[in-house]
Amino acid sequence: MGALVAGMQALLLSGVHLALMVLMAPLCAGFTLWCHRAMAGERASLAVVSRWGLILRIWRQPGMRAAAGARVTAFVPWMTLTMVVSAVALVPSYSLGMVDEGASDFLVIAGLLFGAQVASCSVGLASGQGQEGRQAAIAMTGTVLLAPALVMAVAVVAMAVPGGTLGGMVRFMRLMDDSAGVRGPLALVGGAFVLIGVDRVAAGMDRAFAMMTDNLAGPDRAVMVFTRDLLALAWITLAGDLLWPDAIVIPDGVGSGGLLAHMLLAIVLWAMRTMGLCVVVACLRTFVMASGQVARLRAGLALLCACLAIVLLFAGREFG
Repeated sequence: MGALVAGMQALLLSGVHLALMVLMAPLCAGFTLWCHRAMAGERASLAVVSRWGLILRIWRQPGMRAAAGARVTAFVPWMTLTMVVSAVALVPSYSLGMVDEGASDFLVIAGLLFGAQVASCSVGLASGQGQEGRQAAIAMTGTVLLAPALVMAVAVVAMAVPGGTLGGMVRFMRLMDDSAGVRGPLALVGGAFVLIGVDRVAAGMDRAFAMMTDNLAGPDRAVMVFTRDLLALAWITLAGDLLWPDAIVIPDGVGSGGLLAHMLLAIVLWAMRTMGLCVVVACLRTFVMASGQVARLRAGLALLCACLAIVLLFAGREFG
């Protein structure tokens, strides 16, 4: 009976988590875009919900696929969405105890998100040497440059916490009194993940994104817009879990009477943390990633964060 109750609780937590992520992805993208425009000095109304309206309008438009590479343009948007949703299901937003907690390996999550980020650029490449193909090639090259920083960041987490899973990290940070020396490196890894997820193409229907997906329309294009929003939120949530693991509730450590209150509080804290990181992403897009050397700058900053995390980790173990 206890196993049945635990399984139902895990399914409920997973369902609420996925619903929150799906609902919040376009809202966070709209909020980030509004912050970016406000910081750039543009007048923009805070119509965050209109992001969902934009996706629905695109969905209702007649579908269109480029004759060149039609199979790729038909397959990639849905494959990318599947990869991102699979990664999102492994990244806890407000609570542990979900169905797939034991599979929340950092290498798997980072691999799925990074693979989806690279694959999403191949839609533009399917058209060949056109304008959208050149933009897609630039975006893909910039993403591939981030691979060394991503490998080092995942290695830092594997060395810092046992097991290499998000669930294990949260429990380790909560139960170990001597976790102060690990928080600094994990925070830097979270910063590296934010930089890896920061992408001007993912800002929404800006010129670069519109150019790269010019050979798509209708449901395929709507899926691409939503996938980019969900991908950005997944990176932000993953980074937030590393920056503030104490905000995640461990169900087996809370009495049944106060579990609902703890869950509601954790959801509110997750939303506040997400909005704060959206402001950080908007700042990066406006002031740091505004130059023409965006790809190399992102790669360099992310690699610097990963290197500093390794230095702090070993320095803490040597002197701590």
